[in-house]
Amino acid sequence: MKWVKSKFQGVRYREHPSRKHGVKPDRYYTIFYKLNGKMVQEALGWARESWEEVDQQGKKKCFNWTEKRAAAVLAELQKNHRLGIGPSTLKEKRLLQQQAFLAKKAEGLTLQEFWKRDYEKFLKDRIKPSSWQKEVAHFEKRICPLMGSKPLKSITHNDIDVLVNHMRVEGLSPRTQQYAVGTFFRIWKYAARRKLVKAGDNPAAYVEMEKVNNTRTRVLTPRELKSILDRLAIIDQPAYQITKFCAFTGCRFSEAANLKFEYVCFERQRVLFLDTKNKESRELYLGDSLKELLQYIAPGPVGAYVFVKRDGTPFREPPSAFKTAVNALELNANRGPRDQVTFHTLRHSAATFSARNGISVKDMQLIFGWKTPAMVFRYVKGDTNAQKQAMQKLAESLSQIDVEEAVNADS
Repeated sequence: MKWVKSKFQGVRYREHPSRKHGVKPDRYYTIFYKLNGKMVQEALGWARESWEEVDQQGKKKCFNWTEKRAAAVLAELQKNHRLGIGPSTLKEKRLLQQQAFLAKKAEGLTLQEFWKRDYEKFLKDRIKPSSWQKEVAHFEKRICPLMGSKPLKSITHNDIDVLVNHMRVEGLSPRTQQYAVGTFFRIWKYAARRKLVKAGDNPAAYVEMEKVNNTRTRVLTPRELKSILDRLAIIDQPAYQITKFCAFTGCRFSEAANLKFEYVCFERQRVLFLDTKNKESRELYLGDSLKELLQYIAPGPVGAYVFVKRDGTPFREPPSAFKTAVNALELNANRGPRDQVTFHTLRHSAATFSARNGISVKDMQLIFGWKTPAMVFRYVKGDTNAQKQAMQKLAESLSQIDVEEAVNADS
């Protein structure tokens, strides 16, 4: 197809060899012009295809390309460039039109409509079911009843304050309040990506929330850990295997549950965790006892999970037998909520034992898969014996000062 110059300067087209538009061959139009000393060519499209433009009121208009319409667009762009106002290229013009259309569309878009039509699908495609189900619950139970019918753009930090106050009146925990506000924060953030709102205007970013300290304080002693493993070895072998692996490596439950045989190297005594919580892969050394454990499990084919339940299915949540063993041993008796033994206590315990054995902060980050040093101090618990000795030495030093001052006073 050869280019043909039209009767309008700067407009040309080529004709389709067989396709018709009316009685004439279908034509593909382009415009070409000089901009800042360089020749620019931009494609308009085929005459038979319906094209859309958005006017200043945000309304869409459909039309077909002709020589005259192409020349009118070119003249508009050249005028804008000459006066220094408006778009100087077709690309800029279409971008501005799209933004105007989205802005007009967003004016009356309610929070509930945006959730149903857009965000909910994005949410379910992005994160695992256990996470998006929580966000759905927060939206449906907390957020939607208060502001679901409001236009998204009209929601302010005052609406978020009302949301928080309602949750406080209901007696919901500060952590639940944070989760609900965080859900709205992410909804707005995604809407900003879609150019429906401005990211800097996120109402949830300015709400003062009660600080929450949910750090676990419990660390298992070696004797407590041994008692759990001994009991699990009797009542549930698969539970024993995954519990020992997590206790001796300090890995997350999800990392152990998703481990497959092709990522275990017995020769190098290494395992590879893919797609971990912080989105990075991590290689971990296996001690001799863990190497023997994995060899005892008997390696399976490619794609097979290392740890499976007694029915042969992979673990999706920590084994219930672990809680059964903890309860039978009465390890949580007379303990507060943050001092309870849970499966995640294995990770806290492993981190604490590593720190007490002199492992550096940098190596701790690499072993346990933390991005920041702050996470090391969140997980590691102090050594009470070492603290007791330190306080005793401090008291002895201060007592010595008191004696010296008394002697100086007498003299």
